[in-house]
Amino acid sequence: MKVFYINLNEIDKKYEKMKEIRIVPLADIHIGDELLDHKLLKQTIEYIKNNDNVFTILNGDLMNTALKNSVSDIYSETLTPMEQIDALLELLEPIKDKILVATCGNHERRIEKDTSVDIMNLVMKQLGLGHRYTSGSFYLYLYFGEKTQGRKAPMVYTIYGYHGSGGGRKTGGKINRAIEMSNVCIADIYLMSHVHEPIGTKKVIYLPDYSNKALNKKEMLYAISNSFLKYGGYAEQFGFTPVSTSRIELILNGQEREVKILIWKEEKNDN
Repeated sequence: MKVFYINLNEIDKKYEKMKEIRIVPLADIHIGDELLDHKLLKQTIEYIKNNDNVFTILNGDLMNTALKNSVSDIYSETLTPMEQIDALLELLEPIKDKILVATCGNHERRIEKDTSVDIMNLVMKQLGLGHRYTSGSFYLYLYFGEKTQGRKAPMVYTIYGYHGSGGGRKTGGKINRAIEMSNVCIADIYLMSHVHEPIGTKKVIYLPDYSNKALNKKEMLYAISNSFLKYGGYAEQFGFTPVSTSRIELILNGQEREVKILIWKEEKNDN
């Protein structure tokens, strides 16, 4: 697990005044897959780019990278792996200043497994963001805004995330995988992808307060991000249930501790 510290207030003074920021994760885009919903992807990139308080986390499987020995069908790919890298760089360039952290997914690891080359590492270095990349899980301390109670200081939130692993046809199994993340560490937000279904829930735990000999209530938000694939292909062939591609949005209050998740209404796309 790699730990990151990002103080937005030190990057730009305008973030000191932010009453909230929003994080729209980008994951399971699968550039190169013929089922990629290009219209949804373009809308999401434009939303991140055009709003000062909207950021993103790159959470794996941004490229499909079908290889001869992989599950994906290389004959249905619309782009070669090299072309997928170029397409991803072009996609991310306009929002590179909005990328908080990035990791890779099982699809990108196909190339690393066969060649030792971590293509997401190369993409992040090309964007000048190699210092914000990890190939595994990440733990992010994120500072911005200003607390309205207590001493004058930025709000800080912690986010633990990784791409995800394993399968699961049912929603309950998918969210259970996300909740299991709190067996690793305590955080305000847990972010997982991989299972292609936008889901959000909260749980509460009580933590010991040694100084006051008390218990403090801790609320934790669990989020699973959406994919950008239309129904068909592998999912249809093996009888998987269609899932929504509605994007999720994490909303962090910059004045008092509060985190929320928004799941947008699914856009009607005919492409």
